[in-house]
Amino acid sequence: MSKLFEDFNTISEKEWKNKVQVELKGLEYNETLVWGTNDQINVKPLYTKDDVDYPNIQPLPKSSKDWKIISKYTGNHNQDYSFLYGYLIEQQDINPSLKLPDYLDLFIKFDGTSALKSLENLPNLKYLDLDVYGFLAQNGLWKNDTEKASKELIKEALELKNFEKVISIQGDVYQNAGANHVQQIAITLAHAVEYLENFGADIADKIYFKFAVGSNYFFEIAKLRAFRFLWKMILEQYNKESEAFIFTTTSGRNKSKLDIYNNVIRSTVEASSAIFGSSDAVFVGSYDELNHESDFGLELAAKQQLLLQKESYLNQFSDPAAGSFYIENLTNQLAENALELFKTIQNAGGFVNALQNETIQDFVYTSAKKEQKEFDEQLIQLIGVNKFRNPADVIEKSPKEKIIKQALFIPIVPTRLAEKEEKK
Repeated sequence: MSKLFEDFNTISEKEWKNKVQVELKGLEYNETLVWGTNDQINVKPLYTKDDVDYPNIQPLPKSSKDWKIISKYTGNHNQDYSFLYGYLIEQQDINPSLKLPDYLDLFIKFDGTSALKSLENLPNLKYLDLDVYGFLAQNGLWKNDTEKASKELIKEALELKNFEKVISIQGDVYQNAGANHVQQIAITLAHAVEYLENFGADIADKIYFKFAVGSNYFFEIAKLRAFRFLWKMILEQYNKESEAFIFTTTSGRNKSKLDIYNNVIRSTVEASSAIFGSSDAVFVGSYDELNHESDFGLELAAKQQLLLQKESYLNQFSDPAAGSFYIENLTNQLAENALELFKTIQNAGGFVNALQNETIQDFVYTSAKKEQKEFDEQLIQLIGVNKFRNPADVIEKSPKEKIIKQALFIPIVPTRLAEKEEKK
């Protein structure tokens, strides 16, 4: 068996290209088969070992082959948690009468309704969803009105002894606002480094990262892998060893109130890429999250992951994408390009300064505008929304509450590609 492939001649990439060029009958190879992306990366039809710089490919470091299946706590006593690893839960929903098994991880959304120390006695493994710099980016305002008060809140959180992580870097916002993959990696890195610079490198162990994945399957896998590699490299500059804990959610940017059952397919594909990208925890949004999110929708979303785990056996491999010449090449290119953009942000004064002078907003909104244009021209297609739309599909319209605050700068606001179509 070991000699099986010795009977076949090795064909070089050049020979393959020459053969394809003949079959194209005069069409230009690069124009016909090579396509560009918003990340300024050209994708080829064939990748070989020559496209990977290193001879021995090693899986990315990760604490476990498995991942945490996370759902949203609803308060419904009939909610099935038998197969879950944990819940997203609001701080206000945690009270003495709350009875959850202590084996469930709790990702607690900070809302200030109770003292942080009151949460310490919960027997569950706890992750605090608190990000004052993320709040600043999304609102143009400090969490507790001033920078000083916001930093005091972080210091208070860091004093919690019985929490696994207390700072969530909300990189998912950049994907949902329209940033391309390179920008998502670079901005999230700068976002996290702002904490290291202000609170010391030792807090790296108390940080976890939130990402959102869209429908560009292989790029999403490579994005998460590239980020894990770069974060480790940056920590080396601080003489700190710590692995990135990545919490991945499905994208909101490509979801729609139209033909909502298609959202099940989109989110399943996205969950798969999140898993192949070596996420530590994954949350799948409900197919009806934009149309009165239901308990059934949340249960279905969680069980989409269960199928990937128990029937597709995706929990059997530590880094299943390792060794794919295409994904390894993408990972390298995204990492290299993101590192250059990260340096640009740092040279602009770091994350907060780059928000204040709106350097980051220029990156994100330029990319978002380009993506929206491609969607409007159907170069990006969402079935049931801008392609094969059901004319009988009616959306219940509800007025948006307008909150006017005096922002310090233009905030980074998530938007959905389908919003314009839904208004027609």
